[in-house]
Amino acid sequence: MAEPIKTIYSPYFDPNGWIQIREADDSFFDDKPIVTDPVNGMIVNYSHYTKGFTKSYHKHSMSHAVYVIDGVHRSENNEFGPGSLVLDPVGYACAHGATEDNDCKFIWITNKAGDIQYLDKPVEKQLTNRKIEHYSAYSAEGWEKLSIGDAVVEIQRCIKDAETGASVSFVRIPAGMHIPTFELSCNSGIFIIRGSLCSDLFRLEENTFLWMPAGYRRTWNAGNQGCLLMLVENTEGKLTLI
Repeated sequence: MAEPIKTIYSPYFDPNGWIQIREADDSFFDDKPIVTDPVNGMIVNYSHYTKGFTKSYHKHSMSHAVYVIDGVHRSENNEFGPGSLVLDPVGYACAHGATEDNDCKFIWITNKAGDIQYLDKPVEKQLTNRKIEHYSAYSAEGWEKLSIGDAVVEIQRCIKDAETGASVSFVRIPAGMHIPTFELSCNSGIFIIRGSLCSDLFRLEENTFLWMPAGYRRTWNAGNQGCLLMLVENTEGKLTLI
């Protein structure tokens, strides 16, 4: 019998849990694993590229998204700053990393388990004919109202994977808003981008990630500055008020 999925609390700036990943050219970056979901293999990690680091041309057998916490994420000739959510579709080939002037601190999210294939020649990347997608947590557009009982929040639905149902969204909660107890039918995680979110047991501050098993129940209250968060779901889920 598989072990039950546990709640995981992980602050980005906690120095514990980081590991060094060394590349074939002897360059390296730092990773901090948060969760590997047993349902579809979804991976959520923190990562840190030091300035000047570039991961050589490669592609993955799964799609993956990068959420930029701080610094600049460079993918080919595109640069994405804090608040950016960048989706690389399955099979998309590129070289990406930090800029010469800035470290890049980010979250790495996959839709499922997969592998990496390094490409011998940069020209191979042209054969995939795929394009990245880009969203911003600070965008003024793309938001819709979502009612949770008497509470009304705003949600920007960014990514929904057709194969697994995995999704990534941004959520804005007004200052002081009380959200009644509810549960999701899927495994899910929330990353606090700005502000704070208080449960009946604990408080989540900026740059922290909480991973919750399906059926996890809490009552939430936004802090006095409101809360902007990123919601990650491992598959399509249903919200139920308790």
